[in-house]
Amino acid sequence: MQQMRTSADLRIHNQARLLRAVHDADEPLTRAGAGRLLGFGRNTMATLVGELEAAGLLHEVRADVAGRGRPTTLLVPHPRGPIAFAADIREDSWTLAQIELGGLLTELAAGEHDRTPAVFEELRAAMKRHATGRTAALGIAVTGPLRDGHRLHISHLDWGEVDLRRHLDDEWPTAVGNDARLAGLAEARRGALRRTGTALHFHIDFDIGGTLLLDGDPQRGAANIAGEFGHMPLTGSRLRCMCGVHGCWSLDVGTNALLRHFGREPGHGRGREFGREIVARAAAGDPEAGRAVDDNATALGRGLGALANALDPEAITLSGLGVDLIRLRRDLIEAACADALMEFRRATPPRILAGTVGEIGPLRGAAEIAFDAVLHPDELRKRL
Repeated sequence: MQQMRTSADLRIHNQARLLRAVHDADEPLTRAGAGRLLGFGRNTMATLVGELEAAGLLHEVRADVAGRGRPTTLLVPHPRGPIAFAADIREDSWTLAQIELGGLLTELAAGEHDRTPAVFEELRAAMKRHATGRTAALGIAVTGPLRDGHRLHISHLDWGEVDLRRHLDDEWPTAVGNDARLAGLAEARRGALRRTGTALHFHIDFDIGGTLLLDGDPQRGAANIAGEFGHMPLTGSRLRCMCGVHGCWSLDVGTNALLRHFGREPGHGRGREFGREIVARAAAGDPEAGRAVDDNATALGRGLGALANALDPEAITLSGLGVDLIRLRRDLIEAACADALMEFRRATPPRILAGTVGEIGPLRGAAEIAFDAVLHPDELRKRL
């Protein structure tokens, strides 16, 4: 816990706590409700709300209420308050959005790219087109491991270690994170993993990546590259992965595995549309597409069981292609998971759930780490 040295430190700390409560709430908080949640008295709340309103960070509006009694007010984003950019960079496309206090996410721009690091220049140009005086921070989700916060490796695109410091300027505080980890953070803050102590989340796109969450916090590891579950030999494959390892779980789970089933060359961020077509054909009863989806689901469940033995999660959530797999083949996933569990665990297997944030999980997670920067006490001091 941060040590409070002065009354000013305590005030900033309490202001940050109030803004965080408003940001994280499922619905707008009343002043009284926020006070109860944080343990603040009426006078303290009046002072904090007044200070944050004057600083253009928080706004208090009258709620629509029926009946008699004192009008209720709600704490909402200030109309001139800070916003943050969030970006999600896929192997073949990018999306830019903005987030404001309370979590409202608005898409601003999207496009395809040429599968080179030049995508960062495209993204920077889009940000400059949409930036205003309210823009305060930037969060980016990337589809690959990110060593030490700035060295990006994406084997599917033949990217070695791309130094992001060469591609991003310092106009705003910037946080970059792995897409699967950020999708898990989004589920912990806004979705199916809220208030879950130990959980696993897996985002399945061209391949599979994941994160272990403890009390909503994605674990990072010594060099910030924890969570590469897709590059563990969990399913017995003897193929060689583009990462350089034989037998990766990713070889059997994800769009690349679907493409391989049909004799297509996987990798290099191509084939997304055909992958979606395979899923649609499987849903319509096509036998060959169904076998490809069966193989994916079985390999997914087997890997989940192995990881459950090691990490003992309360729940496991899936996003991306994982939502389709659980919709079409839940029985196969759960059976394969149970078969891989140690026998004494089978009576109480972890819950396997479709994520509720949706396909924008990585983008939503990027928005969350961007707004974390906005709500940091050091940034608040500049505004108060």
